[in-house]
Formats: sequence, structure tokens, C-alpha cells
Amino acid sequence: MNDCAAICGASGTALESRVLSSWEAVAGLEAEWRSMHRRCRGRLYSSFDWLAAQHAGFGVPGELRFVTIWQGADMVAAAPMCLVRRRISKLLPFYCPRVLAGWTCNYTGFFEFLATSRDTLRALLKAVAAAAPQAGLELEIFRICTRDAFITRSLRMEGFRLWQDRTLGCAIAENVSCWDGYLETRSTSFRRKLRRGRSRAEHAGAGLSVLDSSSQEDAPRRMLALARRSWKQRTGTGLAALPGAGPFLEGLWARYSARGDACIVMLQCRAQDIASFFALRQDSTWYCLFSDFDEAFATLSPGRLTVCGGLQTLVAKGTQERIELMRWTHFLKDFATSAYQVRRLRAVPRGSFAHWLLKATAVLHKASGGRSLPGRRKLRRADVLGAGGGEA
Repeated sequence: MNDCAAICGASGTALESRVLSSWEAVAGLEAEWRSMHRRCRGRLYSSFDWLAAQHAGFGVPGELRFVTIWQGADMVAAAPMCLVRRRISKLLPFYCPRVLAGWTCNYTGFFEFLATSRDTLRALLKAVAAAAPQAGLELEIFRICTRDAFITRSLRMEGFRLWQDRTLGCAIAENVSCWDGYLETRSTSFRRKLRRGRSRAEHAGAGLSVLDSSSQEDAPRRMLALARRSWKQRTGTGLAALPGAGPFLEGLWARYSARGDACIVMLQCRAQDIASFFALRQDSTWYCLFSDFDEAFATLSPGRLTVCGGLQTLVAKGTQERIELMRWTHFLKDFATSAYQVRRLRAVPRGSFAHWLLKATAVLHKASGGRSLPGRRKLRRADVLGAGGGEA
């Protein structure tokens, strides 16, 4: 179930839980996972193709724990998770117990529980609670929707105390069927920036190229080569800085481009790539995942022009209901028509050491407005380049 879908009751057939602790066990149930994911209307980040590419590139940070619920021979609910060590509180920075966390990509993506009904979701949450170690659960980036109250209530009923932190906005462009009509809804200042950027790019001889065929096997390598010249590379947070980024991108490209669900837009100038935009389609939603540009060409506004060209390309394909632009930033907000929220959720057993540690942290930080969970602020481009870093 996804995108705030209605939760219905399940049949009276008995439900059985199974925990898969290896990727080989998950891969052996590929057909069942695909069927369950389709019935749950799952998002890109829990699809089998995404998880397979994620495993090929990054492996598992700890011990894999795929919690699944079965109704007879059918998989009816699942949660892709793993056991990892995480810091609980700033008060004890060296205390890093094992927690059951959502298995997500190191660079992008959100966690979600997959379930076909209210009953299967309740059974899944009970199985997740049983599989959790003493320090509990941590859902790093968890979407807030109408099921959230049911999920949090169920976790509390299983004996957990909940903390949430770091609520983030994610930008969306919805119901965009005509590019010209969509552009007219953008602000006058934004359209003026686009016109100026296009004029500078044309004067410099820059142009866009679209890569959307599985025969263009060098597309991921071109993206990574460009990412190494991005400002993110200087901080070690860029896509190219991640070990395994090559196999991850190549796996995504091979799986999704073969059925026409992948698109890379490159901006080229002086016979070299200066900006890139990468998107994948799952069902009727396009997910804009990665965007980078060469800092040497920052005066051309390559980032804005490439995202704009990428969105125009996706709209021209004409099969999307919406386009997800990832996190709400000062850069992407100009493209968004709406947004949704994600957050970090920590669930610890009541009365446990982790519970009292988090409670003490919350009391100490309440007066100053601090966070009870360790903050993980992402660096911005302005933090690295300063105020004079040029346009994106």
C-alpha cells in the first residue's frame, strides 16, 4: 500500500511470518516479491529491481532482515530491513548498539512498509517488533501519510516508545500533461532565470541530449565521470564518492532502460558533459534521482537548465501521473506544484537503556530547542563554495 491508499480488511486465512536473512533467499522469491509489490502499489525504492541494484552496488551495511508475511502461498506484506549499529544519543556518542533499520540506498530513497490490508500490516508490524534487538528500530527516512497513525499506534501497542526527528519536505510536480501550461504556472522571476540561462547556454554552444535506450551502455559511466567534477565530490557526499556507485547505477540502467523506464538527460558544451539528470519510472510515477553539474560551467546555470530539460522530456513521454523531485530545496522548490513529508522515526522498548537515554537527552535539550536524536544536517553547495559560488 502506498501514497495514502485506503486500508481494507483481509480474509480470515491464517497469516505466517518469515524473516529472510540473505539476499539469495530474497532473490529466490523474486516472483512473489514482484506480485506483492504490485498489489501493495509499492514505490520505486521497495521494488525488486531497485533492491537488486542496491545490493549489487552497496551490499548490506549489516545483517539483512527481510520481514515477510504470508497468507498460504502468497506474500502479502514485507519490510526490507537490516541490523546495523547506530548511535542512540549525543550524550553517549560511543554507545552504538544494533538496531533494526530500514534497508535503503546510501544516497537516495525512502523506507516503506508494504502491506495489502490492515490485518497484514498489523501482522507485519508485530513481526518487525519481534525481530528487533534490545535497542529497537530506526526508520531513517520514513514517509508520513494517512497510515502513519495506524503504524505508530501499532508500534506503541507492541511496547515501544517513539521519537521522531528531522522532518523533511519532498517536492512533487503533479498533473503535468502540457509543458507550456506547466511553465506558465511558475513564477515570473523563475521563468526569467530560465530565459537568461538558455540564452547564455546557446551563446556558449551548449545543448541537451537524451539517453533512454538500453543500447547506450556508457550512460551511467558518463554520469559518474561528471559527478566527480561536482561540488559534492569535494565533501565526499557525491554519488561518485560512494563505493559501489558504478555497479548500482549500471544495474538500475540495465533493468529499467530495457523496458523504457529510464531517462538520462545530459547538457553538453565544448564536446564535454557539463550537467546530468537521471530519472526512473515505476508504474505511473517518474522519480528524479540524481542531478550533477561541472562547477567550471556554473555561470551557465547548468543545473537548472538540465533539470528543466529533464522534466520537459519526461512530460513529453506522456505516461506519468506525477514526477517526484526528491527533497524540497531552494533549488527544486521552483519546479514543485506540491510536497509531502518524510521523517526519521526511532522506536525503543519501554524501560530499556535506550529508552532512558533518549528520555534524558530530550529533557536536557528541551529548553534549548535541541533534538533528542543525533542531527545529520546535509551540507549545502553554499557551505562548500561560499556566497560567490555562482548559479546552479
